[in-house]
Amino acid sequence: MKVIFVDAENVGLKELEKISASVVDKVFVFSKSDAVKLVCEKSLYLFLSDYPTGQNQADFYIIAYLSRVLLALDKKQLGSVHFELYSNDESLITAFEFQCGQLGAVYQSIRTREHIVVPIANSKPLKMKQPTSESKLLNALKSPHTLGPDFQKKLGLSKSDFTKAVNELAKNNQIRRSPQSKKMWVRC
Repeated sequence: MKVIFVDAENVGLKELEKISASVVDKVFVFSKSDAVKLVCEKSLYLFLSDYPTGQNQADFYIIAYLSRVLLALDKKQLGSVHFELYSNDESLITAFEFQCGQLGAVYQSIRTREHIVVPIANSKPLKMKQPTSESKLLNALKSPHTLGPDFQKKLGLSKSDFTKAVNELAKNNQIRRSPQSKKMWVRC
């Protein structure tokens, strides 16, 4: 099961419409837009707009809601839930990943656009790379997991990208089999 948090004020309506969630997934959408509210009603997403208007107010509410959900789950449930955040706000992403990491939750931050950085000494913009397959896999292995097709799909990776990432990380001694179960893998 996925618990998806969408910073709709940051990613916009078009990205919200691209999200594919199953009936059992929980999708929390944070926005004050009426257009976003209509999409949420149509898709059966929970629309949350009852936070104060102002800078970063949606971000604070997202983290508060995430904390509420994380604390409502016991350790066994926590292992079967995959948390996702759709946002391009790096400060929010950092807070989201920190909170999930505190309890060992499986999580993924999904940026919907490339980040552009303009260096001070040069006026030509540089594009920052999106997270690699290896970094996605490494982030997800904060707790032991089997490296099967279900885990590959949770990470949103193709079979070939997943296999390459596993082989590369194992070769570089960044992941290994868990001492408790040879079927499980963990970070080194």
